[in-house]
Amino acid sequence: MSTPRFRCSACGNLTRFDVVTDRRTRAFNHYSVGGELTVEEEEVVSESVVEVSCRWCGHGKAVEEVGEVGAEA
Repeated sequence: MSTPRFRCSACGNLTRFDVVTDRRTRAFNHYSVGGELTVEEEEVVSESVVEVSCRWCGHGKAVEEVGEVGAEA
């Protein structure tokens, strides 16, 4: 899955954001005889960004998506 890159048009921030996502996963849960859980395989089935806010100025309405992490500019 691709990871979006954000920019705050209010203050120019490109590096610090609070991102809230909804994520559905499929996981293989392995419980030991003693009852301890180990997640051995996890696959992201779907993921969507719910809210993004700027860590510098606190704005959420001025944040825009500017591409993907690792994509060439």
